[in-house]
Amino acid sequence: MIGSLGGFLSGVLGIGGGVVFVPLLTYFTNQDFKINTGISSMAVVFVATTSSVIYISNGQTFSIYIIYLIIGGIIGGYLGSKLTFSLETKTLQRIFAVLLLVVSYRMIFSTGFSSKYEENIVLYLLIGIFSGVLSGLLGIGGGIVRIPLLIFFGGLGNLTAQGFSLITTVPTALTAAYTKLRNDREFAKRGSIVGISGIVGSIIGGNLAFRLPQEFLNTSFAVFLILVSFNMLVKTSK
Repeated sequence: MIGSLGGFLSGVLGIGGGVVFVPLLTYFTNQDFKINTGISSMAVVFVATTSSVIYISNGQTFSIYIIYLIIGGIIGGYLGSKLTFSLETKTLQRIFAVLLLVVSYRMIFSTGFSSKYEENIVLYLLIGIFSGVLSGLLGIGGGIVRIPLLIFFGGLGNLTAQGFSLITTVPTALTAAYTKLRNDREFAKRGSIVGISGIVGSIIGGNLAFRLPQEFLNTSFAVFLILVSFNMLVKTSK
């Protein structure tokens, strides 16, 4: 269930699915939040790879700047994974909840525009590193941060930014998953199960992304994120 839902949203919105995997794993299992971020990173590799293929098959093209985005993402993913174990679980959950609120606002009220920084190599490296740190830290693909940054500062259209983000998510999440789970085969196996379960959902969602109104999809998902965020904030305040 968790894999299918996360995979579907990965395809539709260009995210890795971790924003769904992490809270659902936390709510429906007795595992520690930090462990769930590792399982999520592993699952994200599968669904993001599938969604990337769908975007490319629908004619999505990419520029050379995606290479710098990927390099930054790998560096950030490693750093974020290392930071995970130095922070308290409640602190991680609060960071995650606040991030969801910020992203919800972006999805409802913001639009893309042309940016003077769109061909700046440093910009793509910094976006990759920043989103990669959050990916490794919170077990997300990083797309919920990477996409708005690419739109605001890179001047990319929504679908193009989603395609860029999905491609970058694969090596970023793989770096985070390896760093966290290399000594935990059982959790790596669970992450693979969630990821494989999300493949069908990501295929359906990826194809729908090119057919449904983006504004409707963004608003619906933003409402979901707000509910998840408030729920998590309430739980961590107890």
